[in-house]
Amino acid sequence: RQKSPPLRFTSVDGTRSSGALWASSVVMGKPVMSGVKKNKKKGFKPSRGKTPGGRVYEVAQEILNAPEGGVAAVIAAALNDKEAPIRRDPRAFTMFSTRCRKKGDWSKCVEIFDAMRDQGVETNTIVYNATMSACSKGGDWERALELFETMPQEGHVRSTITYNVAMSACMRGGDWERALELFDQMAEEGLERDHVSINTAMAAAEAGGQTERLKELTSGAG
Repeated sequence: RQKSPPLRFTSVDGTRSSGALWASSVVMGKPVMSGVKKNKKKGFKPSRGKTPGGRVYEVAQEILNAPEGGVAAVIAAALNDKEAPIRRDPRAFTMFSTRCRKKGDWSKCVEIFDAMRDQGVETNTIVYNATMSACSKGGDWERALELFETMPQEGHVRSTITYNVAMSACMRGGDWERALELFDQMAEEGLERDHVSINTAMAAAEAGGQTERLKELTSGAG
């Protein structure tokens, strides 16, 4: 009988691991082990301690339950937990942010990002994109654009998605001129302008009464 191939998990930052067990490896620095034999000795009792992976999900729930402004304290406690500390692994923090985004809790997404930087956790373009989006949807479009501006200084490459999020933030703030400037800047930097980019630029041109520019965008001339 042919065995089914093992399930693979791909995180948002492109890393892969077996199943959802990557969470186990972000606690105590222990690698994920498979095929471990059960201890069949008489009188053996399984540990009552918390499983490493479970600890990561517990922290995510604690973040969701935390009051406004309380995320940093939850994360600091989890990182310094003597029994089962979580590692400074960006994959775990991305999961924390994803849980908050699904709940529409944009402010906590931003708190997670700030805690990552305070605690020395590695950030990347994906983390910045998600945080910019959270800022924009949470009404703090100016903070979104501030993060956009600081990315090169932090060594992060700005992608098409980064520009799309920044353009959306401009539109939320009523700055249609800046949105069009960013659209043009994408071409200067050799970035692909997808349908989201074009639609946002069209909305910006329409909002600013830029009839000729809108015609150009509609015809594909840019």
